[in-house]
Amino acid sequence: MTINLKRGAVSPGLWIALIALIIAALVIQIITGVSFFTLSNMLNVARNFSMLGLVALGQTMVIMSGGLDLSVVAVISTGNILAASLINGRDPLVVPVMLLTIVVGALIGSVNGLLVTKRKVPAFIATLGVSIVVNGLRLIATGGIPKGNVAGALKKIGTGSFLGLPWLVIIFAVTAVFFYFLLARSSYGRRLRVTGCNPDVAELSGIRKDRVILTAYIICGALSALTGVFLSGYTGIADNWAGNEFDINSIAAAVLGGAAIGGGTGSVQGTVIGSVILLLITNLAILASLPIQSQMMVKGLVIILALGLFGRGKK
Repeated sequence: MTINLKRGAVSPGLWIALIALIIAALVIQIITGVSFFTLSNMLNVARNFSMLGLVALGQTMVIMSGGLDLSVVAVISTGNILAASLINGRDPLVVPVMLLTIVVGALIGSVNGLLVTKRKVPAFIATLGVSIVVNGLRLIATGGIPKGNVAGALKKIGTGSFLGLPWLVIIFAVTAVFFYFLLARSSYGRRLRVTGCNPDVAELSGIRKDRVILTAYIICGALSALTGVFLSGYTGIADNWAGNEFDINSIAAAVLGGAAIGGGTGSVQGTVIGSVILLLITNLAILASLPIQSQMMVKGLVIILALGLFGRGKK
């Protein structure tokens, strides 16, 4: 088997798809009059893109390692509840609770990683099982009814802007730049690709593959928990199911961006474009007043197309 150590160049077809989608949106707006390119809608898309992008970056790392993380929904929802209940409207607690929530997410990610690396549980089963346990613990703790208030400072992060640019976009941009250098320019990124392509070769090369995989799950858990905090600021409420659909959407965004199910390939820039494409399609469907069933069908077709074109596993 040939191991691909390229840094994850974006496929020209992905750029073409993005441009075609933007042109289609413009045509739809002209024909139907839907307000897609209004400032308020574009800011709304940008904020949602930033939150999906954070989770998708973590998911990309896990996919590159050869796994999947289905626990992101539970981690996001838990981060959302922790932020609202512990902060309870008190601005001075925003940063400490945010850090605590990131630690909680990282701990959940470490459980996923240890199950996959030490106990050899398939990633699908391990992360699904952890997701069920985390959901159960959260529902027991809240009694099914979340309590607490979202602090004003957190709402400002979730809905506010700096020089016209949403805070969430700024935070995501900084994070994406960091992960670009981590995955494309650092030795860790190279070890992650080798491990995802062929764990046996990685081990023979002296790479501590278990540590590489564990790190990917920890980072994914931390980013998911942070997204839950931001989501509470964006919506202004605590929601036991705030993370719904982030698992499928993050996987679809990563795969659309070129991350191969089975491991070894993926890139930050590809995941960013994949997230944009996915959210543009979703937003257009909503603005066009398509029924929820049609929206689900459109999203499903996009995911199938992504898996069909880019999701081929290792041969």
